Amino acid sequence: MFSIGIIVPTWHYFKNPFKLQPLNELYFATVIDDRFAGKGVTVSVIDLRQLRNRDGQVEREKIASYIAEHDLYLYWIAKSADYFEIVDVVNAIRNIYKKAKHAAGGTHIDNFLPECAESFDALVTGPGEESFITIINDCRKGELKKIYTSDWQSSDFNKYPFPRRHYLPESTIVNTVLFEKFDGIAGTSAMFSRGCNFQCAYCVYNTPPMVHMRKPELIESEIAYLKDTYAVKGINLRDEICIPVKPEVATPYVRALGRQQVLWRGQTRIGASKEILELAHDAGCVELAVGVESASQEVLDIIHKGQTVQQARSFIDTCKSVGIKVKMCLILGLPGEPLNIVESTRKFIDEVQPDYVNISGFCPMPGSAIFKNSTQYGIKYIDNDWRKHAHLLYRFSDEEHFGLPFEYEETTRWGKAFSRADIINNIKELQHYLQEHQMVY
Repeated sequence: MFSIGIIVPTWHYFKNPFKLQPLNELYFATVIDDRFAGKGVTVSVIDLRQLRNRDGQVEREKIASYIAEHDLYLYWIAKSADYFEIVDVVNAIRNIYKKAKHAAGGTHIDNFLPECAESFDALVTGPGEESFITIINDCRKGELKKIYTSDWQSSDFNKYPFPRRHYLPESTIVNTVLFEKFDGIAGTSAMFSRGCNFQCAYCVYNTPPMVHMRKPELIESEIAYLKDTYAVKGINLRDEICIPVKPEVATPYVRALGRQQVLWRGQTRIGASKEILELAHDAGCVELAVGVESASQEVLDIIHKGQTVQQARSFIDTCKSVGIKVKMCLILGLPGEPLNIVESTRKFIDEVQPDYVNISGFCPMPGSAIFKNSTQYGIKYIDNDWRKHAHLLYRFSDEEHFGLPFEYEETTRWGKAFSRADIINNIKELQHYLQEHQMVY
């Protein structure tokens, strides 16, 4: 029997790592199980969140007793912040199980292939489904290669099963935190599309650089499974854009959600029409996290957001008018921020009156346009300790200190820039204001 272990990192940057579910790892486990059913292959999901110490790091001394021996270990590194921890885990496993092989894919691998080649026996670029299957076959034959490449353009998301959740304990799959503002109903996460076709300069989550949608019948099948197996009443959508901008794409997607009669929430981009938002509300949408990012139009133009402050204002007003609560997402520390950014942001919040506000500290995400062209954006230094690149800094908790791993020049082509200490103070000032107004969760 050939055994495979798929590793979930500790997510050291989250105060509560169990709020979300490791959908990528569950997905690949399901794909592998289905493809190799009856063919002498077993797969396990190994959840390192259980090994977090008080500092949020994996307790390496417990790895030997916690991680069972497998022939092949797989890793999907979507966030650069997980990379160094995973390399530490690989090295620890190598010391225990010397014959095991290690293969990794994900956005960080795509962006830093030469660096990653030193740490893994095989690397995946592009989508992982077929590459991981080929890696398993090659590993069983003793013919493992270094690089495996697939093409996002030709990948069919509907060809593969939805992620089954039985690989992990139910307590890590369902919680009441995701819908704490909605009577604390039993909720979990799902992802019914992947990718993003926009090109924001600060982001790397447009991987793939197009949107792959699940068919309506597959969406309904997954929700029915979650309801029947886990008594789920709420779905937290992890799609980059949970309501597609094009009505012809959004309509069947939203109606599929509605037919399953669950409450749902997720993040989206400005653009859906009032008619689609009304349909979404009737289909169970209770909240949308809206990527406004900045109250400064100049900043939005610099980061190629492709939207205006006025469009954000109108979209939020429309959401509220149809009965959908809004969590407005903002980033402080973006290039080109005016010196009055705190005052103008607070004024914008007062005018728009979203239900909640989510503030992140800017991170020049490894692989993003700003990261690759940092000097053009006035950045003089970026910390190469990937563990700090988590795009948080008080986003969900005052204890989440990960973010702002960089420093601007004192003066950029847009004028005087904030120091890192200035940005942190700006975030704290706004967070205090939002907490006073009960707009944070």
